[in-house]
Amino acid sequence: MRTIVVGDMHQKQHLILPIADSAVRLLGARRVVLLGDYCDDYSPNRDETDAEKLLRGLKYQVDWVDRARTRGLRIDVLLGNHDVQYLIERQGPGTNLNCIVPVRRMLAQMNVRMAAAVDGWLATHAGLTSQFADIVLEIDVEAEPFDEPSYTAESLADQLNTAFDHALTEMFEHGNDEELLLFNLCGPGRGGISIPGPLWASTSELTVLGMPHLNQIIGHTPVYSVRELEEQGFRGERFMACDTFSTDFEFRPLGDGSVLLIDDETHEMRPVTPEEVDCEWTGMS
Repeated sequence: MRTIVVGDMHQKQHLILPIADSAVRLLGARRVVLLGDYCDDYSPNRDETDAEKLLRGLKYQVDWVDRARTRGLRIDVLLGNHDVQYLIERQGPGTNLNCIVPVRRMLAQMNVRMAAAVDGWLATHAGLTSQFADIVLEIDVEAEPFDEPSYTAESLADQLNTAFDHALTEMFEHGNDEELLLFNLCGPGRGGISIPGPLWASTSELTVLGMPHLNQIIGHTPVYSVRELEEQGFRGERFMACDTFSTDFEFRPLGDGSVLLIDDETHEMRPVTPEEVDCEWTGMS
């Protein structure tokens, strides 16, 4: 099966999802993985994102996800660090706290997840570190066999999603947000003082603290084109970066708008530019 992986959208769903549609149609993909950060096209000149743009973008995405799933496509909607602020009611970069209720509703409609596995690679918004796995998932990486760990991308995705589901239940049924706040942990690489969680890890933290023998697909850190990072983990772990739709603080595009194509039969992984699928990317809404 062929899968298309799409990086951070930041309220530009109406520009980006047509590229995913064309890639699915022209390349024969049956699955799309969205890597999070659907909210907040952020600029430091504004304290909060524009409510109308935020809700319009999410509504467009909800409708797109519904149509795609009705057509039989598998759609994995992963959570990003901008999105989680609306679940935990915390002010993050650009968060519009006046939109908590409708944003939560639309994230729930899309059945947002924490992780997905694609052809043996773990996909999350920012990447899974061994510190987070040890403290939150209770996986003692040091005790794992050196050459053949007990975990896989599939088992880790299941654990992350199970932990996320339990955290949501604790939050919305019992009013306890402690477990959900664990997913918002941010390390020094992104200005925090805690361990790097899967919504906030920097690429430098990931290459030093990544899970041994685990290849990962990430968004979160802008790159010009979908590419494998030059930096690898200590045991040769590979990292594919996909955040090509982000813009600078003047809302100018930082990337070429490429998406990642993965074929789990041939194990092909390569960038697909908008031009290859008869689209264009300007970054302007």
